[in-house]
Amino acid sequence: MTAARAAAAGGPASLSRFRGALVAAVLGDCVGGEFEGAEEVPMESVLQHLSSLDDDTKGNAGHGSQEYSASPGRGYGSGVIQVLKKLSSPQLSDVYQPARDQFNGRGSFGNGGAMRAAPFALAFPNPADVKKFAHRGAMLTHSCSLGYNGAVLQALAVHLSLQGALDLPLKFISTLIIEMEDVESNEATLNDARILKEAEKPFCERLHRVSDLMHRSKVSIEEVISELGNGIAALHSVPTAIFCVLHCLQPRECLPENYGGLERTIAYSLALGGDTDTIACMAGAIAGAHYGIEAIPQSWIKCCEGAEDADMNAERLHMLYQQTSQGGGTGEPSCGAESQSKASNGTEKKARAE
Repeated sequence: MTAARAAAAGGPASLSRFRGALVAAVLGDCVGGEFEGAEEVPMESVLQHLSSLDDDTKGNAGHGSQEYSASPGRGYGSGVIQVLKKLSSPQLSDVYQPARDQFNGRGSFGNGGAMRAAPFALAFPNPADVKKFAHRGAMLTHSCSLGYNGAVLQALAVHLSLQGALDLPLKFISTLIIEMEDVESNEATLNDARILKEAEKPFCERLHRVSDLMHRSKVSIEEVISELGNGIAALHSVPTAIFCVLHCLQPRECLPENYGGLERTIAYSLALGGDTDTIACMAGAIAGAHYGIEAIPQSWIKCCEGAEDADMNAERLHMLYQQTSQGGGTGEPSCGAESQSKASNGTEKKARAE
């Protein structure tokens, strides 16, 4: 990390890092929509798209219940739409029941909860609280452990980045592995992994793959997709977003020399294809928490719907964070998801990943 970058981002948990995390998350979602679902995205197309952002016509993403109420058909998976409708019912007594009802009680393992997880890292200084509340927040829409644990991992990555942990990339990834070893050690998680025919601790296994890729002298985009994935399941996108950030800490031959680390991260995320908006959103949050708001080109911010609101919310969260930083955490989260009763077939897996 250069001295200039360090000065711009400020120290751990600086306001610049808070603003960078939320604005870059919204930015990644906005610009990533251009290539969502594409199987192959040439880097030339990505760079052309990013260079066109000066025309103030790009970007069309928004999140949260208020945005859903205003535009219910815009950018939401069908499963989440049904959950949000049920959550609005005045007769609802258990806010987690709608998510548990999805897919015959087996729940969603998609990445929607993970892409919304960054604010939990900005609200709580204590990592135990970050894990607990990211878990609870994701459980509103994703009751399968492979869904809500993805949100926990994403929130932890933003939390560590906020503290400056990306200055030591190998320690950063090893800390995430240690944290997720604990998160994935409960019986509900182990049972979900068995039913879905995944590794015993799926996210830990993927993080080890990230570590292996970091040690290679050259890594192709095809290898990243093969090893980590680029799909709508949390398991196939959260570790991928983390790798994008780590891979782009240093300049890359395929990316412009004048690009900073955050710009490289966004561009590389889009070049992977697949669920580009969500992966770029998550990678943007982690990178933004590291580089700070000053690293985001103003032309990109101006063309992105929601960036101003994200910036204001970042300031509010920073105030909350400072107020709670002197208090203690509330302890480790308990995983209360229902274990799965039977395996899903391929069609169900795709639907449950919304």
